[in-house]
Amino acid sequence: MTNYLKRFITTLTLGLILSSCVNLKHVNHYSTASLQSIQSFEDLNYSFKLSCLDKCIDIKTNNLQINSHECDCQLEKTADSITSKIYNTIQGYFDGLARLSNKEFAIYKIESLETALPENIFRSFKIEKKHAASYSKISEIILRTFTDSYSQKKIKNYINEANEPIKELLSFLDFTISSNLYGKLNVKKERVKSYYFDLIQDTSLSIIEKKSLVAEYYYKKNIIENQQKKLKIYSKALQKIALGHQELYEGLENLSMKEMTQTLFQYASEIHSIASEFRKTKD
Repeated sequence: MTNYLKRFITTLTLGLILSSCVNLKHVNHYSTASLQSIQSFEDLNYSFKLSCLDKCIDIKTNNLQINSHECDCQLEKTADSITSKIYNTIQGYFDGLARLSNKEFAIYKIESLETALPENIFRSFKIEKKHAASYSKISEIILRTFTDSYSQKKIKNYINEANEPIKELLSFLDFTISSNLYGKLNVKKERVKSYYFDLIQDTSLSIIEKKSLVAEYYYKKNIIENQQKKLKIYSKALQKIALGHQELYEGLENLSMKEMTQTLFQYASEIHSIASEFRKTKD
């Protein structure tokens, strides 16, 4: 074999090795930014159970009731449990994507992912078959991917199989946050307004007392609206993450191309900006 042919074979072999080892830094940036933003769920500080307790306590306060009957919020607790399961599965998926794109290995507790979703809880909180199927699919993908050793091709299979179910779960969590919980805060806001409106109609109160009540009303209204703002920002993050994942899915065969790299870095930047906006929204 001539020296020229040896050099050619060596160069070709090296080229094939390098081409198979795609630089996944941009995928890691997107997945890490998404993971950090998704984890803001734990800072929302609002839930179905809290909404139920708010309403229950308001009713008891208005009726001047002090009794031993606890507020019945069992259905709302179940809805919170389902929401948490879906959140944890989404978080687990993006944690897995971040680790895969950084060539790391992860171990997940099988029992926490294999817990089945219950059936519908109440009218405004519906678990459809597609949600349960998506939940099961993502759980299965995570478990299967991280029970074997790392391989480069795993990340493409991981993203390809998960695209539709992870978008379904992101959509479900988004609707739960931006519609259900946001709507419950709207109801609370109207309840607070009605309560203070009735109070200031009391002719026995002085102007000073009424002004104090008005100031108290606006203080409580501001707290509610600030909470709603947090929910809206979190919703915006989930939508941006879903769009980014679709771009990633569509560009799977061109992960190393400059255009794909720029696109994912842009999504990572935008997700970071939304996360920053969330952090600036104080309780």
